[in-house]
Amino acid sequence: MKYSPIIGISAGDPAGIGLEVTLKAVPEFLGSTRLILFTDSLHFKRSNTNDIPSRWITTVSEVEDERVLFLMDVPGASELIPWGQASLRAGSRASAYLRAASDAAMQGAIQAIVTAPVSKASIGPQFKGQTEFLSERAGATPFAMAFFAPTFKVVLATVHLSLKDALASITTKKYMDLITFVNSELLRFGYTDLKIAVAAINPHAGEGGMFGREDMDVLEPAVRACAAMGIRVSGPHSADSLYYRAHTGEFDVVIAPYHDQGLVPVKLIAHGDSTNVTLGLPYIRTSPDHGTAFQIAGKSLADPTGMTSAIRCAIDLLARQI
Repeated sequence: MKYSPIIGISAGDPAGIGLEVTLKAVPEFLGSTRLILFTDSLHFKRSNTNDIPSRWITTVSEVEDERVLFLMDVPGASELIPWGQASLRAGSRASAYLRAASDAAMQGAIQAIVTAPVSKASIGPQFKGQTEFLSERAGATPFAMAFFAPTFKVVLATVHLSLKDALASITTKKYMDLITFVNSELLRFGYTDLKIAVAAINPHAGEGGMFGREDMDVLEPAVRACAAMGIRVSGPHSADSLYYRAHTGEFDVVIAPYHDQGLVPVKLIAHGDSTNVTLGLPYIRTSPDHGTAFQIAGKSLADPTGMTSAIRCAIDLLARQI
């Protein structure tokens, strides 16, 4: 019997909504997808209020069919962590789940990871985000944070930096490398004939230098060089209209210069339906586009749409991988 690829899910911050949205999303995929949840028995039992069919295992080799959710007990849980409170104990659990899932993926035991939300404050100041954590552990260079929405995709040129530091880090070479990397990564997943748009840094793409020369002097040369290589890339385009143009079909991918420029429009247009995807890893990694939502944790109010989209996206990318 031929089985489906195995997707691992890291349970996220146990003080947040990660386990809740995971356990609400999983039933849709049971019977068609092999899933392993990296968690611990204490916090899983607290959250499994719907009694989802599940089985504890000690090694990934015990995963057989798609009819149950397989559970890996990540050591280290000594007592229940309260809902809705950032703490180092919660951060330690979240990073332990993530580390266990990434170890399994790096060993080739699982083919994809879906990561539930974590709190950077709980894990500690050295932790910049799950994208950076997984990429560093995998030795992935280059890598990029992307968001796949139903109508278009956004890739960030810079991620978790102050705006000042993000803009200071942008160079023509960095953009040339990023454009070619994004094009090749998406081709790897079978996305062909892509129209890539580079979003401007300044209002109105600098208005011919009136509002800054970065778009003319830094971004334009990168776009011209990549277009000369045969990549369908254009820009820089004024960001105030670009994302709507992409949403209505003019472009497939937007490369945004910094975090909030790219994520504000994609979350406004497709909140819950967009999925965080890490490009450049040796395995598939997706994540919901929301955070830990401490304010509603433990109240059974969390919407699982984002986690459902993230699992579905991982399945799609596994099928597309060429």
